[in-house]
Amino acid sequence: MAIMNANRFMVLVASLVASVCSFAQVIDGIYYKLDDNDKVAKVAYKEFKDPDFYTGDVKIPESVTYGGVTYKVTEIWPQAFSCSSKLTSITIPNSIEVISGGAFEYCDALTSIYIPASVKSFAGGALRGCNNLTSIVVDKGNKNYYSNGSNAVIETGTNNLIQGCGKTVIPNTVTRIEWLAFEECESLTSIVIPSSVTQIDGSFAACINLKSITLHDGGKKIGRNTFDSCISLESITLPSNLKEIEAYMFAGCKSLKEITIPATVKSIGVYAFEGCNNLAKVTNLSATPQTIYYQTFTTFGDLIVPEGAEEAYKNAPVWQHFTTIVGKPLSSGIVSLMGSDSNQPTVVYDLLGKRFPAPQKGLNIVNGKKVVVK
Repeated sequence: MAIMNANRFMVLVASLVASVCSFAQVIDGIYYKLDDNDKVAKVAYKEFKDPDFYTGDVKIPESVTYGGVTYKVTEIWPQAFSCSSKLTSITIPNSIEVISGGAFEYCDALTSIYIPASVKSFAGGALRGCNNLTSIVVDKGNKNYYSNGSNAVIETGTNNLIQGCGKTVIPNTVTRIEWLAFEECESLTSIVIPSSVTQIDGSFAACINLKSITLHDGGKKIGRNTFDSCISLESITLPSNLKEIEAYMFAGCKSLKEITIPATVKSIGVYAFEGCNNLAKVTNLSATPQTIYYQTFTTFGDLIVPEGAEEAYKNAPVWQHFTTIVGKPLSSGIVSLMGSDSNQPTVVYDLLGKRFPAPQKGLNIVNGKKVVVK
């Protein structure tokens, strides 16, 4: 019994020590978690915080003093400033090493942010829903991230775009657009994605004013939910070498009236076009119908397919429910073709005008004539 009581006493002492080592305090109008062991302060989320707790211009100091002890300010925790609708500017000191996800989310009055050289970790979604944010600048001395006039936070080692805003211009150094990079960015109305980008991960969900997207060809993988709930999206040209349209990719895009599915697409996920109530025309460049689900489309309007593939689509599950299925000699957009003479070398293009050294699986244009390779 004595041993049992002793163990309980030790646990109680340990918990008391832990509570002493880390405690919360408001200092000069900013809420911190103070660590007595490491003598560091972390800007933290204040539970039941008044939305007006942070207003106007807020300057985070490099250090704070409490009870005669000086603490270095090193982190901005998740949701630390979230929903501070009257926060107009924030000064981040050169002592901050970590900016966590959601740190400044939904700060509607925030128009610009400067990321100092000291930041080693910047999480996606840190500026989610900052609808008036137009300027993101990363200090040129930062070794982990850069912006170079792009109005974005880009990771140096990977060239992944971590955070963008309504005025972001994606440079051709970027190879991947991370999850949450533009999510709920209401000020974004159009975006050009260069061919250097090979992967997009659910990056533009709920950008409700995004109307047009230009996707230059590249080895692109576009993840699920990427354009989910982009209710103003009217036009998008998918990369000619896209292999998959993942689940929920365009769910809720109620302004989308037509879409062209590249011949390279082999699978289309469930709910990919769910809620696209005005999608009246689908052009599918694949000569072979992909397997789809009843929930892939909400509406079944006009379906345009390669000439000669009409019966395949009329007999294919789900595709057969489109109101009209019409085969057309789909134009490649090529003005002229060299090599159509029998004495000239064979010239191969896909339907979007991209040249290949040999015919590819699907529909090709070989020396000016349609050729299907199965």
